[in-house]
Amino acid sequence: MTDEEYLDLYEKHQAGTATPAERARFEATLGTADLPDLPWQEAEHGDEAATQAAIFQRLRHSGVPAPARRRRTPWAALLAFVVVLVAGVGGYWGWQHRTAPAVARRPARPAAPVALRPGRNQALLTLADGRTVLLDQAHLGLLAQQGGSQVQKTADGQLRYAASAASASQLLYNTVATPRGGQYQLTLPDGSQVWLNAASSLRFPVAFTGAERRVELTGEAYFEVAKDAKHPFKVTARGAEVTVLGTHFDVQAYDDEPALAATLLEGSVRLGQGTQQALLQPGQQGRCWPQGRVQVREVDVQHAVAWKNGYFVFNDEPIEAIMRQVSRWYDVDVQYQGTLTNKDFNGKISRYKDAADVLRVLALTGAVHFTTEGRRITVQP
Repeated sequence: MTDEEYLDLYEKHQAGTATPAERARFEATLGTADLPDLPWQEAEHGDEAATQAAIFQRLRHSGVPAPARRRRTPWAALLAFVVVLVAGVGGYWGWQHRTAPAVARRPARPAAPVALRPGRNQALLTLADGRTVLLDQAHLGLLAQQGGSQVQKTADGQLRYAASAASASQLLYNTVATPRGGQYQLTLPDGSQVWLNAASSLRFPVAFTGAERRVELTGEAYFEVAKDAKHPFKVTARGAEVTVLGTHFDVQAYDDEPALAATLLEGSVRLGQGTQQALLQPGQQGRCWPQGRVQVREVDVQHAVAWKNGYFVFNDEPIEAIMRQVSRWYDVDVQYQGTLTNKDFNGKISRYKDAADVLRVLALTGAVHFTTEGRRITVQP
């Protein structure tokens, strides 16, 4: 039997198209064939004739004298035959297509894990007429004219409103919104500065008119309000209102947090929800609960604004509260399995580390473990 006939018999046998006589002939050959374990690489880089000869040699017998041959049962020989055939045909195909792109010659590799990179400066500006501007992609300089106000992107990538007297007669609103995995800084028409955290938005007039300066917040923002005793600055969020004259404070008003939290760093603010009112002093945090209750407590204010300064800071926080921050900043979904620890966590780590680094630090406690699949993190005890 020639080598070509042997290959033809094998293909028919595998496809189930061999006649009874061909099948018997093939199986009879399996009982006497010896498949030597020759390194395939020796033939893979040779010439075409040598490569074909190596394939056939591995498919047939080695020519070793009978006493030195290893007898195999038909099934054992068939298994060895299939393994060698796959290796041989694969090597021959690679030799024939050495000029093809590498990706066509190499076996497929498992998909690389998704790198969960930290958030960055990105936001969407929605103008009064409904037009939108992706601020991280926008050019520097003048972006739009809103009433009598100029909307500009500064050299350091911030958004600035320059209001003129002509804009006082027009009440136009703009909105800046950050996605999960985004943050942005802007200067309002009165000169007040705002830092927006991830998954947040701020709606404000392009020029402040009337007796007060009012903005609407969802999510979290840090404010440095320009002093103007005649025009109090008011932030409304989740049914609560923060009133200031000129001060530095943080408001966290995410819908997935148990309460709105206003933290005062400098000056004084009044926090109100319904009939409940509280006056905050520097170093205090006021919390507005859904039931309408307002609670004031002393806090570490640097903890409240750590996100603005580029850090995660955990002070006796449960894993669920920490993972809400991770979810927003890294734009990931979080799920839980099993009964989690009631342990509170303490620590500090840069927000500009990959998510894997943050999870590794938390896992070092031994209280929790994490499994990451794509953009989903599973928390387990």
